[in-house]
Order: sequence, then C-alpha cells, then structure tokens
Amino acid sequence: MPKVRVLSFNTLVRGEPRVRLRALAEVLADSDYDVVCLQELWIPPNFGLLRSLTKASFPYAAHGPRLPRITGGLLTLSRIPLVGHRYEVLAAPAPWRRDLVMRRGVLMTRFNDGGEFFTVTNTHLTPNRPADWSKAAPITRVQQAELARLAKSVRRIQSGEPVIAVGDFNVPRDSWLFEGFAAASGLRDAFDGDAATTFRPVPGWDGAALDQVLVTPGVAAKAEVVFQDKVRMADGRERYLSDHYGVAATIG
Repeated sequence: MPKVRVLSFNTLVRGEPRVRLRALAEVLADSDYDVVCLQELWIPPNFGLLRSLTKASFPYAAHGPRLPRITGGLLTLSRIPLVGHRYEVLAAPAPWRRDLVMRRGVLMTRFNDGGEFFTVTNTHLTPNRPADWSKAAPITRVQQAELARLAKSVRRIQSGEPVIAVGDFNVPRDSWLFEGFAAASGLRDAFDGDAATTFRPVPGWDGAALDQVLVTPGVAAKAEVVFQDKVRMADGRERYLSDHYGVAATIG
C-alpha cells in the first residue's frame, strides 16, 4: 500500500454553501491530501463551482450521475490517477422517506499510484435526526440495513488490494451499529475507537463521531479530526466550513 493522505468532509448544503465552498477550495489547494471525499454536493451549481475551483490541484475526479441532482451528493477528488469508479445506491425503496430522492449510496473509486492499486469508498448514509441510536428506534433499522448493504459492497471488492472506507456514516463510532458494520465489512477502524465528535456541538447536543475512516486490516493508518476552526471567507468574515469537522488519515 503506497502512503496516501485521505480526507473525508461533509460540506453542508445549507447556509451560503457557495461562499464556504470557495474557501474550502483554497484550503484543499494548500493541503497535502492525495484523495478528498466530499459529501452534500447534491446541487449541480454548487458541485460545478467546487469542481471548477479544484481542477488545478486535483485533476482527477469521480462522481455519480449529475442530473437532476448529483447522485448521493458525493464527489471524490484526487491527485492520483483513477482506474475506474462506480456508484451503488444503498437506500431501500420507501416512498415515505424524503431522503430517497437523494439516492444515498456509495461511490467506489480505484486508484493506481505508480503501479500500486487501492480502492476508496465514499459514502453518506441516512441521518438520524432524533440522535437516538438505540435498537428500539425506528430509524436505526433503516441505518442498519444501509450499513449491511455497504458492508456487502465492500466485501465484493475482490481485487485483494487495500480498501479505505470513509464518509459521513451518520452513526457514532462507539455505537452497536458501527461495531456491526466493522465486523461485517472486515475493515478496521482507523481511529481505534476514539469517539471524539466529528459534528460541531450545538446547544443541547455535544455531537458524536459520525464521520469514519476504516481500512483493510494490516494496513497502517493514523486518523485525526481536522477543520475544527473558523476560516476567513472571501467577504472577510470568519466562518466554519461546515457543521461537521473533517476526518483525515495517513494510510500506508
């Protein structure tokens, strides 16, 4: 496994996203990340803006269908050449679910770094808005089913090459849901159980470690939480880049 720096970041679709996306593009251009996995880029003009601002620093990109919305809201940027990519929908058909139109799923991208191959999966699963991850909560059944489909998709990557799974899983790292996914997928938590929040705390809620990095067992990985501070925007204001922090890891 070559040494690579990977970032996962939920960009937040609300709250002047284009202002924050411009600032994010500048931060990414000056970063040492090789692969960047982004979420909540459903709206085509926002997607197009960020892609145009990152083409010079990240010449390679993968995503799902772009119309009428960006499927899953996922974009994977890279400085490393891509071999191929595919998108799989994980959300089950359910007409009452407003998230279904977003076609939440997983974007799987294979890379070739100087003859060494690996796959990165980028995902954003259904949110648990009540923040109730007990086994009795109805939303956890939805999340458990999506995680089972994601684990199955990961296991189908039969190349024998390393796999890095990242994204906004919307389940806490110290939850039974995450533990079940790790066991079913065969991947290892790059945070080694550290459950420090990746969601910026708000009044009444201290957040949770919802954003994840997992790797093939035996592959070296050191993960960290990033993007916790405010950033100066083009209009001179200092703002947070999102309601999430980013999660980054040095792999290999």
